[in-house]
Parts: sequence; structure tokens; C-alpha cells
Amino acid sequence: MRRHKHLRATSFSLVFGVSLCCNANDTAPRDTPDLPHYPSMEQCLAERVLHASPDMTIAQLRQSCEPMLKSPPTSGLQEQDIGVLDTRMKVETITGANRFVLTPHNRNYLLPATYTRQPNSAPFAEAVGEPVDLQNTEVDFQISLKVLIAQDLLHDNGNLYLAYTNNSFWQAYNSDISRPFRETNHEPELLFSATSNWEIFGFRNVVNQVGLVHQSNGQSGSLSRSWNRIRARTIFERGNLALAFSPWYRIPEDIEDDDNPDIEDYLGHYELGGAYSYNNHIFDVMTRRPFSAKGSLEVGWSFPLRSTVRGYVKYFNGYGASLIDYNVKTESLGLGVVFTDLF
Repeated sequence: MRRHKHLRATSFSLVFGVSLCCNANDTAPRDTPDLPHYPSMEQCLAERVLHASPDMTIAQLRQSCEPMLKSPPTSGLQEQDIGVLDTRMKVETITGANRFVLTPHNRNYLLPATYTRQPNSAPFAEAVGEPVDLQNTEVDFQISLKVLIAQDLLHDNGNLYLAYTNNSFWQAYNSDISRPFRETNHEPELLFSATSNWEIFGFRNVVNQVGLVHQSNGQSGSLSRSWNRIRARTIFERGNLALAFSPWYRIPEDIEDDDNPDIEDYLGHYELGGAYSYNNHIFDVMTRRPFSAKGSLEVGWSFPLRSTVRGYVKYFNGYGASLIDYNVKTESLGLGVVFTDLF
């Protein structure tokens, strides 16, 4: 059996606690069956305070209970105006202030059947000096978490998080090359997030973020890929529709240290995203460089299966499916489950 030194098999175990289903950026739909419901604010507070952090205020506890009341208190917003992100942002006040819980950041998913039309084996063949037979079908999974490290930095607004996202592509069915992890992208970030409530064209601006982001594939030599960015994100919502704009600035590197100097030619300088919730189904789309031949498009659909797991289908076409493929066009379709969704 051949074992390539650059495509080594990897084993791992991970144990973490997530109490609520939530993403990117900060929710579970207000009518989700996963949330408990309480007949009164007093009953909710009595139970939630047992699991809350000592630093959590009464106001934060009351806010976290609102989406879980059978008859939620009225506010200035009409029910039809409350967006899909509203409940998740309130629920995260519980997980964010509880030191025994890690809060979901981006989607957490497992796609055991991901088919890629033409896998990019060229970098690995170059590294080992011989052809590498990659299979079309592999496992794609993502783990994404964040930890609240400071809150209310702007009076009663503005939280600072440490976040980490791991996206791995595992040749789990390829016994000929010892079932290696083809690619793993690591993305730690320091993230400042502030809520908002101003409106434009009927859309409410709910979250604004800025962060320092590092992304790399943890490899060396010809397989190494990495970059550092200052990335912002602003999110608008209207009812069941959410829209996001994420521009970034790449922090320059010395030419001799830059593994991928042309990465912006393929991944561009911004990302556009949108998601729509309908009858507990979530449809989402992401694009980079939408008007360029070097752009990319990702379309997703998640749907109910059980209270803790949702079905998930993801289609990708373009450049940058992973860092090793940043300058190679790929097309893939994955089927599996999502554990913490967009909202």
C-alpha cells in the first residue's frame, strides 16, 4: 500500500458542547421547534438562571427569554417586521455569557457524500513527484465556533470574540492512498461585532462586524497556502430574507514569503451572500467576483430532519472551494447534514 508523505492519513477526536442551533454571524428561526417554550417570563428566568454565567445581567437574561415565551411581549416592531436573525442574536446572549458552552459561528456541517467533477491532484503530484489518484467522492465537513472575550465595549453594544473555523476535505473512501485528508483550511479570527437597527429601503441593518482573519492550510513547501485579511461584514434583513456584504483588505506579505501572491485575482476583495427561510427550509447563496470568469458561486439548501439535525445540500462552482484550489476551477455537489445553521 502506497503512503504519500504529503498526503498523510489523519485521525482526530473533538468534544464540544453546543446548546442551541445557530452561524455566520450571529440565530434559530423564531418559530423553531428546537427552542423550549415557557408560559411566563418568571418561569423562564427561574430555569435559565441555573445555567447562566455569574456575569450575565438580569436584562440579558430577560432578553434571552423573550423568543422562548409562548406569548412574547410586544415591542415597537410588528411581528412581521422581526427578521430571521433576531431570535438567534437573542439566544446567543445565553451561550455567549456561559463559560460551559461554545457558541456556533459559521455553519457546522458534515457532507459524507461530496462529488467533485474533476479533483485537483496537480499540487500533490508535484509535491510527491508522482501521480496521485484522488477520488471524485470525499467527505466535506466544517467545525466553526466562537468565544466571547469582552462585551458591551460601546456602552451597551459591541462584543469581541475569538473565533475558529475548520473546513476539511477527507478522501475517506480512498484506501489506495491511505484515506488522507486532502485539504484542511484553518481560519482563526479576532472579531468585533455590534448590533444596529437603522433601515434602508425596508431592510433593517442588524449586525456590523470587523475582524482580523488568518486563513491557511497548515502545509509547507509547494502545498502551502495562506493569507491574512482585515474583513468586515454588514448584514441586513427583512422578514425571512437576510443579505450580507463582506469586503476585505489583504494584509501585504513579503514576496519571498507569499505562497499565493495572485489569490485576490481569484477570490477578489469581497463576498456577497443571501439567505431566505420558508417553512423551516433555508435557501442560501454566496458569490465572489460575480461578473468575472474567475468568480465563484455556492448555493445551499437545508431542511428539517430531526430537532438537532437538518439535511443539507451544497453546490459549488468556480474558484476557491478550498485554499489549495484557489486558482483552479472546480464543481462539486455535497449531501449530508448541518448541526448549526445560518438561523
